[in-house]
Amino acid sequence: MDVEDASRMEYRFQRNTYLVIVLALGAAIYWSGLRMAMGVLLGGALCLFNIRWLRGSVSGILSYAAAEQTGRVPSWTASKFILRYLIVGVVIAAAVWSGDFHPLGIGIGFAAFVGSVMIEAGYQIYRFLAGKEQIPEE
Repeated sequence: MDVEDASRMEYRFQRNTYLVIVLALGAAIYWSGLRMAMGVLLGGALCLFNIRWLRGSVSGILSYAAAEQTGRVPSWTASKFILRYLIVGVVIAAAVWSGDFHPLGIGIGFAAFVGSVMIEAGYQIYRFLAGKEQIPEE
C-alpha cells in the first residue's frame, strides 16, 4: 500500500465515522427519543476526541522515538494514553450520573469508529471479489 492509498483509506475512515454517528443519531431520535440521541451525540463526540488524541499521542511517541533512536519514550508522553481514558471515563460517568444521556447511546456513539472499520472491511472485500484489487505477490 502506498502513501496515496493510505491517505484515501484514512479519509474513508473519517467519513465513515461521521456517517455512522449521523445514522445512529437518526435511528436514536426515531426509535428511542431525545435521551438516547443525546447519548449517541456525546458518545460520537467522545469517539472523535479519542481518535484525534490517540493519533496525536502515537505521532508524538513515534517521532520522539525516531529522533532519539533510544527506544525509550518520556513518561509524560506514555501517560497521555492513561490520561485520555481517564478523561473519557470521567465525562461518561458525569453524563450517566446526570441522567440526561442514555448509557447505551453513549456506547453506540463511542463505538462509531468500529462501525467505520466494518464499512471499510466490507468495501475491501467487495473490491477483492469484484477483481479490482489483487493480492500482492511476495
